[in-house]
Amino acid sequence: MLVFLIALLLVVIGLVVFAVLGRFGAHLEAPTSTSPFEPLPRGEISAEDIDQVRFDQTLRGYRMGQVDEVLDRLRAELQARDEEIAGLRAGRGGGLPVRD
Repeated sequence: MLVFLIALLLVVIGLVVFAVLGRFGAHLEAPTSTSPFEPLPRGEISAEDIDQVRFDQTLRGYRMGQVDEVLDRLRAELQARDEEIAGLRAGRGGGLPVRD
């Protein structure tokens, strides 16, 4: 009887391990990158730059300072582009402002 209980325990442990490792058809998501945070590059921002942004994770989410920095930068870029578009639509598109 003891041998049966040990065998049953090993089977249950094996099933739990397989379930945790995602061997039953459900796959785990790709692991989060452990590379350090890199801010957005200087100058104009492209869609690829936004795709490459990865924030450091903390216990309760992402580092707020990093997220705030990226959002502030995106806000400034969008505002500058909106002003440029408005200037072009108004017909004064001669000299465009230079941005960092």
